[in-house]
Amino acid sequence: MEVEEYLGRSRLYRRLRGGLHGQLVERYAARLVEERLVRHGAWRWLVVGGLLSWIAGRRYELVDLDEQVVERYLRTSRRGQSIQHGERAALKRWLSVRREEGRDRAVGPAASHPA
Repeated sequence: MEVEEYLGRSRLYRRLRGGLHGQLVERYAARLVEERLVRHGAWRWLVVGGLLSWIAGRRYELVDLDEQVVERYLRTSRRGQSIQHGERAALKRWLSVRREEGRDRAVGPAASHPA
């Protein structure tokens, strides 16, 4: 399998895969393989790992993660350094995979009001 071939040597990938969001990490890795980004994607695990640590430190839940939270993470984690295009793209891909897995908080139907 390509994921194991390219990422199996990465300690960070193995740590993330064995963590709380392991199944999502595996799906993200599979997406990188599907999109032929896995060979160039080791740094993506640093970005994703950093985001997961950041949200845990701020007591966010993964279901709270959206584009605004990702932008807040990028601004605060970079502290004056420029945000690399690849970082934003990697995190948007992560959000996409998370949404495909149904990881968003369920939103109930709007309350109906009598006319």
